[in-house]
Order: sequence, then structure tokens, then C-alpha cells
Amino acid sequence: MRDPDHNVLPFLLIVISTVTIGATAAVPALDLQPLHDHPLDLSKCELRLVYENDFREAQKIAREEDFIEQLPRGEWRRTGRPPQDAEWIAEGWGGCMIRDGKLWVAPSEFAVTGQPKPVDVGKRSHMVVWNRRVFPPDFLLAFDVNHCGSTNGLTIVFFCATGKNGEGIFDVSLPPRRGDYATYHSGALANYSDAYWSRNTTEESASNRLRKNPGFQPLAAGESRTTGPTDVTHHIRILKVGGRIEIEVDGNVVLQYDDTQNPLGAGRIGLRSMAGVTRVAYGGFKVWQVEKRR
Repeated sequence: MRDPDHNVLPFLLIVISTVTIGATAAVPALDLQPLHDHPLDLSKCELRLVYENDFREAQKIAREEDFIEQLPRGEWRRTGRPPQDAEWIAEGWGGCMIRDGKLWVAPSEFAVTGQPKPVDVGKRSHMVVWNRRVFPPDFLLAFDVNHCGSTNGLTIVFFCATGKNGEGIFDVSLPPRRGDYATYHSGALANYSDAYWSRNTTEESASNRLRKNPGFQPLAAGESRTTGPTDVTHHIRILKVGGRIEIEVDGNVVLQYDDTQNPLGAGRIGLRSMAGVTRVAYGGFKVWQVEKRR
């Protein structure tokens, strides 16, 4: 099972010829930016830590399935909002738990052993796990991620997420999402998304891809820095100040982009894993508010 964000052709070029978003629309090709070979430059930033989670304490995880319902004709609707004491909100019917200092996510429920239960491929679920907080428009995000030996799938981070008309993402007027990728990139949400790890194809695994939604609009692409073994921990950082977005992977800036067309502001952060990812472990989730030094 593959998300539609697998539009990479050989190593130094992403060719995204057509994308189906309601109607088919042509999308321009993106050259991969050269590796910047240095970490984020934070010398002109004032940082104030606004959130830190090392996953060492018990935390409530709400499930979207508990506040939506399916109508007789098959469509889904919201019946309420997540409980206010939930730290994380999981969308999709797979597994999500906090254990051993990690946030674990899998395409099927976890057994008591901590391993995902075996299920048929068609019953595996894409997953998105949102933090409960609305984060400031200018921020530095950092988190660790280990794909636990997965040999397929894709992981993405969403940020600055709101309803496309300014609603909160859990507003009862918005349709349920249930992990369906199209509802995140071409539905009722506005957000940026960064696809930082993939094993869908060898070529796709080599690139990092930044998009703006709704509309699945490609903004920039760079070298992924997440090729090689899949049982290692990668350190991801995202710096956003105004319309300037920079993505850092394992201490190297892989892409930079200036959004001059109505850059998105305050919003939520979500962690997406495709059904093909056997299991993923997140750790060290931190967010700082950023102000430019005068």
C-alpha cells in the first residue's frame, strides 16, 4: 500500500508530472537541492522551549474512532472532539502506545508483548498521530525516529495544520480522516508536509519532499539522508520562521524554502506512517518558539 507521495525519478530529479486532486493537474518538476552539509543556523534565533516530551510518563492517547460514526450509507461524520486530557490523538485503526520511553505506532494493534499483531495486508492501517497542542507560527521542532527494520512504506511530518478555513483540525464540522492520505493533502486541512523517509522505491528513499496543502503542492526537494539501514535512529529538526522553512536530518540541512504565498501560521503537528511501515518509534519530541534576534 503506497501513499501518492512517491513521485521520484532517478536520484537527482523529481518529476511530478500529474497528480490527481479532484481533477488531474500538472505539477512542475523539482530539482533536488544540493546537500548543505551543515546544521541549522540558529545564531539569529531566540528560542523558548514550549513543549518537551520524552515519553517516560503515562499519557492518554485518544482514538479518532471513538468520536466519529459511520452512517447507514457508508459515509463518516464526527460526533464530538477529542477529550481535553488526551496528549495525543491517533487517526487510523492501527496501534499507538507509549512504552519504554518511546511513542510507538504500527499499522495494526499492539499485543501485550509490544509487537504489532499480524494481520492481512488489506487490514493494515495508515496512521497519523497528532499532538494536542497548537504550536506557534515560528518554531523549531525536533524529534527522533526509528523505523525498526521496516522495508516498505513512508513517514511524513505535518506542521502548521489547521482547517483550511481557519477551524481547528478536530472541529466537528470537518470530515473524519481515518488515516486516508487524500484527506490530509487535498481535503479540509491546510498544512505543510515533509516526507523524510521512504522505502516505497529505491529512488524515492533518496529524497526529502516538502509540500503545501491543501493542493499537494510541491515546494522543494532535497537529499533524504535516511537511506541505508532501517533499524537506526534519525534526528529530524524543522525550523520555520515566517515563510522560511528549513529541514535538517542527522545534522545536515537537506532543503530550504521561502514560502512567499501566504505562509501558514500557528497549527498542530502530526506524525504520519504508512501501512507498509511495520513499526516506528518516536522519541525526544521538542518544540521551541522562535523569535528573530534584533
